Amino acid sequence: MIELAACVTLHAFTPALAEQAAREGAAMADAHDAYGVRPWLIYQSKDPLRAVHGKAGVDAIVIETPYERVRYYAYLHRLQGDRLTHALEMQLYEQARDRLGFVVYAHSKTAMDQHFLSHFSQALLTSPSGTARSGRRAIFGPSSDFYDVGTFREQRWVGSLTYRFASPSCATTETLHFVDGYGDRYAIRFDLGRYR
Repeated sequence: MIELAACVTLHAFTPALAEQAAREGAAMADAHDAYGVRPWLIYQSKDPLRAVHGKAGVDAIVIETPYERVRYYAYLHRLQGDRLTHALEMQLYEQARDRLGFVVYAHSKTAMDQHFLSHFSQALLTSPSGTARSGRRAIFGPSSDFYDVGTFREQRWVGSLTYRFASPSCATTETLHFVDGYGDRYAIRFDLGRYR
């Protein structure tokens, strides 16, 4: 992982913010609510439940800021029955600080493409300050699902992969670049300063 050059400093992620994020995540789990990720979406397809015949697609991309990462993992821990302790909050804080991730949710072109996620490229994160290359990708899935395709339903493989970077110290407009398993190129622009 490469750290980008300094510019307008991002808000520091502190242990107090980690505690706040962990409590937000735990509260959603305790209320049996779905995990609310909308504030961290940097991309969503027009209709994530629909697909085009013979075409793969990226359904959504979530920016995994340190705050969002702690919030999400606290949510998972509470769903699994773990108590939210100060030690757990600090463990989540240490795992999240100084890291920035992008969770890419995608579906395959056909029911035969079970390994499509393993063919995604590494990612680049570019800004006016420089370029960083992602570390090792983390793949989750895929699992089989059905998408609406016109008036029919087609089986596809669906899953996610996560790209991780050292946290940029800039609050600028960034662009996430990657190529999916079928050669389609993505360049998603976002303003890093908008995300907690």
